[in-house]
Amino acid sequence: MERFIDLLGRERFDKEASLIYRVPVDMLPKIKMLDKSTEKVEEVIDFEHEDMQKLIIEFIEHHKSKQVPRLKQLKRYMLADNNIKYRPPKPNGRSDNRIASDFANFIVSFKLGVLLGNPLKYTGDKAITDKIEQFSSQTNEDYHNQLMGHDTFGFGRAYEWIGRDEFGKETLAKFNVEQTFIIYDNTKDKNSICGVHYYEDKFLDKQWTRIELYTNTGFNYFLRAENNNLTEAKLEENGIVESYFDTVQINEWINNEERLSDFENVLDSIDAYDLSRSEMANFQQDTSEAYLVIKGNPDTGQDETGDNSKLELFKAMQEARMLVLGDKKIYEGVAGAEPDAYYLKKEYDVQGIEANDSRTVADILRFTSLIDFTDENIGSNQSGIGFRFKGWGSDNDRKNKERMVKKALMRRLRLLTHSWSIKDNLTQSNKLVDKIKSMFTNDEGQKENLYNKINEVQIKFTPNVPQSDEEIMTVISGMNGIVSDETLCQMAEKLTGVSADEELKRLKKQDSKTSIFDQDKQPSENETDTEVHETNEEVTNAQD
Repeated sequence: MERFIDLLGRERFDKEASLIYRVPVDMLPKIKMLDKSTEKVEEVIDFEHEDMQKLIIEFIEHHKSKQVPRLKQLKRYMLADNNIKYRPPKPNGRSDNRIASDFANFIVSFKLGVLLGNPLKYTGDKAITDKIEQFSSQTNEDYHNQLMGHDTFGFGRAYEWIGRDEFGKETLAKFNVEQTFIIYDNTKDKNSICGVHYYEDKFLDKQWTRIELYTNTGFNYFLRAENNNLTEAKLEENGIVESYFDTVQINEWINNEERLSDFENVLDSIDAYDLSRSEMANFQQDTSEAYLVIKGNPDTGQDETGDNSKLELFKAMQEARMLVLGDKKIYEGVAGAEPDAYYLKKEYDVQGIEANDSRTVADILRFTSLIDFTDENIGSNQSGIGFRFKGWGSDNDRKNKERMVKKALMRRLRLLTHSWSIKDNLTQSNKLVDKIKSMFTNDEGQKENLYNKINEVQIKFTPNVPQSDEEIMTVISGMNGIVSDETLCQMAEKLTGVSADEELKRLKKQDSKTSIFDQDKQPSENETDTEVHETNEEVTNAQD
């Protein structure tokens, strides 16, 4: 991969820096294997074959040399270690400020907070959603999603491992993007063949590279390369482990089809802003050390050397914050200039520089689909279509991210439910066990039914954005009588913090009792009932 470096030390990477690894399956070595779920012999990829292991090593070396450098650069920017810090030094005696802005982290953190600032909600078949909610609680899924989102928006990709812990419970783990990649086939479906996770380790005077292969054959392979010599990687003892999944256990989140970071396209603007701020600081610092100019009659010293020399007298004047200059002299009949002293300093266009910086910031925000916070009207209490247009780009970007994140989450759910389906028992109530077991079976027809039910699960994102409680209340009041009580409770959930289901239960409980307002009316109602009862008795007596 070619890397280009300009005068500011900025690196440029070609398309291989974000390349998706794809291989033709027909060219890979195969082996016949019994599928225990179907009791059929199928032809699968032979990951123990020498040629297959060589191919994996080639992909690892390519990843280390051509993709990792770009990922490290993006990581530097998210840590405010921008390229301005690596530019050539200024000459001696010149100010050399290197001010790095934190735009990259700001962009990633802002979008992460908007999209995943509130926990995800799952709706669908109750038996499945209850199991998902239980899993989310046990694994702290909300925090894990935050970590995955940060990598996705910052690096353009993120990787998670989905498996079982030592107690047999399903769990999640985030893998480092600099140490992980997935190999896909070259079909239109882009099916994953295997996930590769490698990392260097050392202990005392020994060092090695461990390679973990999570394959689509139901087996995982663990290799070890002594002294980080990948070409000599060999299977560890007991390095072949059967998994509980029929596909690759590593799940990839992608930010977009190009797998680009949210701030990658504005790196030039970030560098330009850093340069402008740094040079302005240098300019102000150099200006504060301006040269003193004395003209007209600088001959104030009497001796060539000693305390009464010209140099020593000037030093004494500067320490005393004053200058003592003689009268104008006559040189060969010509009067010299009037004695004068002033500092020689540079002038700069403050307004022009500030306008340039403001324009650069506005470009960064606009090209990353963020609201322009430098707009003076952003905090005004305006409403209507004009205000909506200001956040239109940000809203579109959020919805696009929802689609990409949802794609990864759905694959996670399919992996989890597959693991649940092959368990012999579940620690739930008997009623729930029977319901789940009726879906989570090894029968192919039931598996298809389960797959369909998983696809019907809806993932709800709740944007973490400022909201007007008064406007929400007005909307709810206007919708009363038009939509169901459940919909109104869902709308009110943003204000009350009470779930729609709980609010409906409270309403039913309230309806079953006499409210305090009805109690206030009871005396008059009782009086009316008494009068009606007395009238009925009179009519009855008259008839008798």
